[in-house]
Amino acid sequence: MSNRAVKVQSFDAKDPFAGLALVTKPVPKAEAGHVVIQITLRPILPFDLMCIRQGANGLFTPGAEGFGIVHDVGEGVKTVKKGQRVVPLIALDLPNVEGSWQQYLCVKEELVWAVPDSISDEAAAQFVINPWTLYGMLTDLKVPKGEYILQTAAGSVLGRQVIQLAKHWGIKTINVVRRGEQKEELKALGADEVICTNEEEEDVATRVKEITGGKLAYGAIDPVAGTLTKQVVASVRDGGQVFVFGFLGGNDITVGVGDLFRGVHLTGWSFYHAIASAERRKALTNGVSKLMEDKIIVPRMGETYDLADFQLAIKKATEVGGGGKVLLSS
Repeated sequence: MSNRAVKVQSFDAKDPFAGLALVTKPVPKAEAGHVVIQITLRPILPFDLMCIRQGANGLFTPGAEGFGIVHDVGEGVKTVKKGQRVVPLIALDLPNVEGSWQQYLCVKEELVWAVPDSISDEAAAQFVINPWTLYGMLTDLKVPKGEYILQTAAGSVLGRQVIQLAKHWGIKTINVVRRGEQKEELKALGADEVICTNEEEEDVATRVKEITGGKLAYGAIDPVAGTLTKQVVASVRDGGQVFVFGFLGGNDITVGVGDLFRGVHLTGWSFYHAIASAERRKALTNGVSKLMEDKIIVPRMGETYDLADFQLAIKKATEVGGGGKVLLSS
């Protein structure tokens, strides 16, 4: 029995994905207090691709999350057993463990979450990064029922889940997208308002002011950054909060000084800072699990590729408007 794995064998900044190769390595042994999981599904995340592009961890196996079956348990393990459906909480222990783009993975018992029967394999494979991020941000924003939240890149997998959770919590959403065809898709999902930056003559702040009757959005989340952040900050109420959690539009941010004098708070929201405490991790696990079981948060699925076809899967995952999350199976 062998362990197929995608590994960064070399790094070239001009073509970082060329350094990836499918290798075979031994199946790990179940050490005391550890669990060996046979990974069957793993999503290709923007975080995974960023790590590869930046050569972040040297020569490594990517993959921040996934789903699988318990293959073996080490001495003293009591919470899971062989054959059980589980999610390894890899993201909580990076870079101490290798990623999910391999068939077998050994992790500490406390990093294993038993998947309820009511949650599908495909949904479980996307249990951590996106759902925990949006649940954490919306919780931290403390948006009252009936108020508006503004989000950019709303057509993404995470953006669609924000719409689902906000609607469930009674929060209205103003959603910024770049492609007009996404408008009806998001409204059918429960979006209250959708602004397409490639179609609207007015800027985002003007539209938000119109939509809210001059109140502006209670708060905002922004994975884009760059020059768009200036419009996002201008769209938020005096003393409101804007969380930036990505940099799709570049590493620099533009902000109007007048908005700073209005007391708008602009801060970065980091997944890893948010999960630093065991209490917060427990709250995120329990909260997201319930929402997935109740089908409030429903991850959008894309195409599935065999692990050996990782280059085709990466190409699909990097397409503009590529749809749901691309999965690697084994």
